[in-house]
Amino acid sequence: MLPQSSRSPGQGSEDFDPLLELALPQTPTDDYIEVLDDISDDESDDDQDVKDARAKRLSETNGWLGYLRDFTIFIPFVVPRKDFKIQLCLLLCIITFTLERVIQAAIPYTLGLIADKITSGVMPIRELLIFLALDVANCESGLLLVQELSKIPIKQFSYRGLTNAAFNHVMAQSIDFHSTQDSAEVMKAVEQGESLGMVLQTVVFDIAPPLVDVIVACAIFYRKFNPAVALILLGSCIIYLIAQGFSTKLTAANRRDTARAERFQIRKIHQAIQGWQTVAYFNQFKREAKTLSDAVFTHSATRAKFERKQALIQAVVELSIPATWFALAYMILQRIAAGKTPPGDFVFFLTYWDAIIYPLQYLINHIRWLAGDFVDAERLLLLLKTKPSVVDAPEAHPLAVRDGGVRFEDVSFMYDEGRYALRNISFTASPGQTIAFVGQTGAGKSSILKLLLRLHDITSGSITISDQQIQNVTLSSLRDAISVVPQTPMFFNASIIENVRYARSSATDEEVFEACRAAAIHDTIMRHSDGYNTQVGERGVKLSGGEAQRLAIARALLRNTPIVLLDEATSAIDTVTEGKVKGALERLKQGRTVLVVAHRLSTIADADQILVLHEGEIVERGRHQELCEVKGNYWALWVQS
Repeated sequence: MLPQSSRSPGQGSEDFDPLLELALPQTPTDDYIEVLDDISDDESDDDQDVKDARAKRLSETNGWLGYLRDFTIFIPFVVPRKDFKIQLCLLLCIITFTLERVIQAAIPYTLGLIADKITSGVMPIRELLIFLALDVANCESGLLLVQELSKIPIKQFSYRGLTNAAFNHVMAQSIDFHSTQDSAEVMKAVEQGESLGMVLQTVVFDIAPPLVDVIVACAIFYRKFNPAVALILLGSCIIYLIAQGFSTKLTAANRRDTARAERFQIRKIHQAIQGWQTVAYFNQFKREAKTLSDAVFTHSATRAKFERKQALIQAVVELSIPATWFALAYMILQRIAAGKTPPGDFVFFLTYWDAIIYPLQYLINHIRWLAGDFVDAERLLLLLKTKPSVVDAPEAHPLAVRDGGVRFEDVSFMYDEGRYALRNISFTASPGQTIAFVGQTGAGKSSILKLLLRLHDITSGSITISDQQIQNVTLSSLRDAISVVPQTPMFFNASIIENVRYARSSATDEEVFEACRAAAIHDTIMRHSDGYNTQVGERGVKLSGGEAQRLAIARALLRNTPIVLLDEATSAIDTVTEGKVKGALERLKQGRTVLVVAHRLSTIADADQILVLHEGEIVERGRHQELCEVKGNYWALWVQS
């Protein structure tokens, strides 16, 4: 539900500027609370799906370790098997990481030697030169430069691979997925492919090295001082990590609230822009601007709450760092005062402390960022684990279209368990024939076309093309044999020629022109100033209904397949335009097997066979004249038309 504006929809519309209202300062109001409720309502189902899937997977894998193991399916996007360049970059990263660990311990050790020699009155020339070499190697001009340059191809490889994989996976989903998912949510999840890449890169490149630093530091302190110093360092590090982990857990809910508010804001922007015409028809610009304004405020408020809570918790946790430093410094100075260790060891400690604590803080920050990326990546992971309901059979083979004959034998289909959309449908469409389906809305006419395209799989029975079961052929070859002229053609925001050529990308310009001439749209196109280069707008909004239908027919003609499906192709146009479209359809039908879903019965009066559907069953069949003589369901529809 959209929040209501404080003013009526028509009031002051001539003075209203949505951008101005969005710029006005916002305060928490009842609308803010309503937006929070909207977010909760809109996101509860999605969140519950994620939680249910996570709980199920946790149960199946016996805990978080198994659940996290699911993320290993993305390792090939970070560690490629066949890309030598990326493998070489990974090897360079490993080498530089190893050398960096050694240098971080060698620099404070060298400084300690310098301090010892100075206190004994010796000039440490050799040690200074060694320190210079180590310092250059450890700076941005040395190993870090090699490391950063090596990471760039790895990150690019990961981003490209994950984004492409996510997009291909979504596009491979079946119609039941796309008809139930919010497109803005799906697009956001695809964009979060980068988050999954960041999860893997953070674990491999950013978390592992600091852990090694802490372990090495404890070992060095154990050998150089005594076990107590090493235990204090190790214990403090463990406590610090646990405290940081606990603080992350305390803010996880706020982080999710922020992510949900952001998705809600993006969704509202997407819906308003996509439905601009509807907003204009009902003059609801104020309403949409107010809705977005409240959503933006909610997003910023939840983010501020999250950041405040995180800052306060972090301030408390960070107190453990100076406490640890004081304890270690006190113990080392005691040993120096007792003559058990040289003064240079305190210089070693002061220098090495930064090499210990910085990686530890770096580690914590990356764990926190990892938690944030994990929240984003988790939704994409669950999306990628969604399997299409319609897939190629294991032994599927390409469809060999010999004649284009189509046969349905006792086909039944259920959208939902226990509710049949079609029951016992049988008919044969021979090559060159036109079979028409008529009936009231919801009778199951369009479902027949969807089953032939395998947008859904049948519940029982069989569908064959050229005597081949469509379940046993590849989806790609099946759909290559079929052209569709839908009731509401969809066009991309591109030129007319690009939209027509979409049916067959290899078609020449002349072939596109010929298809448009056959569809009786060529002359209309040429009356535009840009001709075939005219942009049709998003979803073809610049086209009239008749133009859109004839362009859809031109696409089907250009595709030149043996089977054509017409889904109420003339239902949304006037009678004058219908004559032009009907002529184009007649040219499209020539020599092809045609299945027609008809709303206007006048367009299918000459069909070879008319099937009358009622509540998913065929109740009458025959030619137009035969069905009129019976004066049954078809006759009633004919009289009403």
